[in-house]
Amino acid sequence: MLRRVFLESTLSAPLVALWKQGPPRAFEAEMLRMMEVAPVPGCAFGTVINGKPGWIRTLGVRNIETKEPVQPDTIFQAASLSKQATAYAAFSLIEQGKIALDSPLVAYVDDLEDPRARTVTVRQVLSHNSGFPNWRDKGQKLAPEFQPGSQFQYSGEGFFYLQRILEQVTGQGFAQLMDERVFQPLKMTSTSMIWNPQWSVRYAIPHDRRGVPRKDWYRKHERMRALAAQRGQDIAAWHFAEYAEAYGEGNGPAMPNQVQPNAAASMLTTPTDYARFLAVAMRNPEIRKEQIRIRPALGWGLGWGIERVEGREYLWQWGDNGGFKNFVAAEPASGNAVFVFTNGDSGGKVYDRILTHATGHDHPALFWV
Repeated sequence: MLRRVFLESTLSAPLVALWKQGPPRAFEAEMLRMMEVAPVPGCAFGTVINGKPGWIRTLGVRNIETKEPVQPDTIFQAASLSKQATAYAAFSLIEQGKIALDSPLVAYVDDLEDPRARTVTVRQVLSHNSGFPNWRDKGQKLAPEFQPGSQFQYSGEGFFYLQRILEQVTGQGFAQLMDERVFQPLKMTSTSMIWNPQWSVRYAIPHDRRGVPRKDWYRKHERMRALAAQRGQDIAAWHFAEYAEAYGEGNGPAMPNQVQPNAAASMLTTPTDYARFLAVAMRNPEIRKEQIRIRPALGWGLGWGIERVEGREYLWQWGDNGGFKNFVAAEPASGNAVFVFTNGDSGGKVYDRILTHATGHDHPALFWV
């Protein structure tokens, strides 16, 4: 009943127009009840309104065992919402002429053997039509599964290769360059591509589908920091080769999806910081140019999904790490956006409900994900 009433009341309104001061209290109370059923321990959702960071609301707890509440400065794993921050950094280097959208990846990092892989471009990575798999199995060579540019296939591997290119052209470790090119300029003071022990008291803890906390999720990152300290090195300055060597000790070569930082999935951020990023990132007109069609209402631009529905155009992305399920939808034409972070494996149910009510209609992207 509540879903139908809200949809009827907002059907013709622009994105978050009727929520400019925040959602109704009845909606928040209903969400808390549904989160308990799901179960999803905690949630944070916020907005950009007229091109500026808007309100933020928090529900539930960051840890089901300690009952500590989610706050605007609680740190969530952004999961695949990391990809848009990576795209932002890539565009800064494109503007400086250090990389080019239509240059092949091997012009910068030349270790791809497959003939089709050697033709894959930066543009194709950003728009997920490189043909690369999402993540390879151990021992598998990185190679396209079809002719690059011919169709859509979501690929974290492509973004990880782009990470290596950004390291190569800047001479910096990925965590370091993201801090200097994205997080510091945008005053994202609680955001990083790597785990930071100084923030431990603010982390949202991941939970499984039963609402049970995932234990020791940070241990491998803790070990990497300890190893860097033993070597007298700044872990933020490590490049992929150094991480791969450290992760792979005694276990053979490390695969990209095992390594942090990871351009595709390892950003840690707060709702407050993410709103700052989103307000700026959605202004770039290049990201709205569709590069590949997925479905009649869906395509992909340069770093962002594109959805056209109800006469509107949205940019979007979902996030899916173990224990974290997130979503963002932005409407550049109005300068409005809404995003949702959750710390439970059933969080997709939560962001579906919030996005639908905030925008006043269903979203093909939510059906497709």
